[in-house]
Amino acid sequence: MKVSAIIATLTLAGFSFAANASTPDNVAVYATQQSQGSTSMGDKTAYTKTFEVSLAKLSADTVDLSKLCLKAYSPDKKEFKLDTVDDALTSGYLKEGKPVKGIAVFSSENDAVFKAALVKISDECK
Repeated sequence: MKVSAIIATLTLAGFSFAANASTPDNVAVYATQQSQGSTSMGDKTAYTKTFEVSLAKLSADTVDLSKLCLKAYSPDKKEFKLDTVDDALTSGYLKEGKPVKGIAVFSSENDAVFKAALVKISDECK
């Protein structure tokens, strides 16, 4: 009985830690719009917006980029999914004084993605 209680407690603790995910405060994101585009295949369409993104570490904490993701937002706080990204922005460790740069493409089924103006980094990746 005690073993099952310990397992249940650890499982619940794991869920509560996952619910407390937040935006990392030790990474600066600099994003510049590069282009807007679209793709169509038969009846399916997708609209895209491309940003050149630079990530810089602000503190001495270690930053594992594989545990973070980029998200784009419009002024009305609509979130857009990341479609394509350079590996430099999503793998390895971000080192102090050595920013990384790459391209991030966000997409949507409608042209609302064209309003995306802000790129953030998050540890809430799905």
